[in-house]
Formats: sequence, structure tokens, C-alpha cells
Amino acid sequence: MRFLKIFSALVVVTVLLYLVSAADDGSVYHDVLRLHVIADSDDAAAQEIKLEVRDLILDKYGERLAGFENKEQAEKAAESLLGEMETAVNAYLAGRVDYGASVTLAEAYFPTKQYGEYSLPCGVYTALCVRLGSAEGKNFWCVLYPPLCLGAATAEDDDESLFLSSGLTEEEYELMRGEKPIYKVRFKLLEWLNGEEKKNEE
Repeated sequence: MRFLKIFSALVVVTVLLYLVSAADDGSVYHDVLRLHVIADSDDAAAQEIKLEVRDLILDKYGERLAGFENKEQAEKAAESLLGEMETAVNAYLAGRVDYGASVTLAEAYFPTKQYGEYSLPCGVYTALCVRLGSAEGKNFWCVLYPPLCLGAATAEDDDESLFLSSGLTEEEYELMRGEKPIYKVRFKLLEWLNGEEKKNEE
């Protein structure tokens, strides 16, 4: 009986170590490019401007930031457009508000977020970031790659095909969908691991 308990405990530990190891590889972070628009403040006018700037970015540059085979291609395209986008956003803001904007491409920490039927665990992602004014207000975010900002519903393929054809693995897709118990466990482990890392940095 004692041997059985020890054996069972070892099996559980082995499985947990595997899950932690698999969860900690960070692949989902490396394969997603996010759009992040941060409002100047939380007042109604600033929040409305934030949404208008979001629409400007997606309307003017959405197609030029889509159709890539991997995140690296999407990131390179975004980087090449930074100056043009910053100029366009500042031109739009001129005469409307008394602040400007900066557009950068950098890694940033994000808390766990729900995106329609999908979730992204907390952690460090590469983001195309538009900071409006003091950038102290509530933010808007979506996924530029895979191209979910424009809406998976506009694609000819179903959601899974869109993800997989964009370069994400089936494992990453299952993780974001959270359909299977094992992926729910891994998602929680990712949240916990990255939450602990964030605490240690603060």
C-alpha cells in the first residue's frame, strides 16, 4: 500500500513537472502580436478618442498588417510603418485634443485577457503600442497577428483554420480556447508562473 502511494505521488509530480515545463516554454507569447491603444485618461472624451484612433489604425493599416505567414513577418511590417502611423495619428489628433501620440513596437507585460471566445494568459508580449497623451487611461487591445483585430468572421476559414494557417500550433490554439481540462491546467500554470515573475519584478 505504501509503495502504491509513493508511486502515485511520483506520477503526479512527474505530470505536474511536465505541465509546468510545457507551460513555461512561452511559445504562445512568441507567436502573437498585439495592438495596444492607451488613452490619455479615463474621461469620456479621452476614451472616445482612443476608439477613434483604434479605428484609424485598423482602417488605414489593417490590410497592410495582415496576410503574413508568421509573427516575425507581421512584426517587421509593423516596424516599417511606425513613423507613418505616428504621423497619421498625430495629424488626426491635431485640432481635436491638446496632446499628441507616440507609436512604438516593444515587449510589454499584459494581464490575463479575454478576447471573445479566446483567452490570453498574462505575460510579456510584443505589442504595437499607441500611447495617447499621458497614456494614463484605460486601454484597448486586440490581436494583430493572427489577424483577429479585423475579425475572424470576415475570413473564409473557420476560427481554427485561421489560427493554424497563421502559424500558431494546434496546442496554442487549444490553450487559448481552453476546451480541454489539460489546457485549462496549463493556462492556470502560465498565469501563475507569469504572475509570480511580475511580482518579483515589482
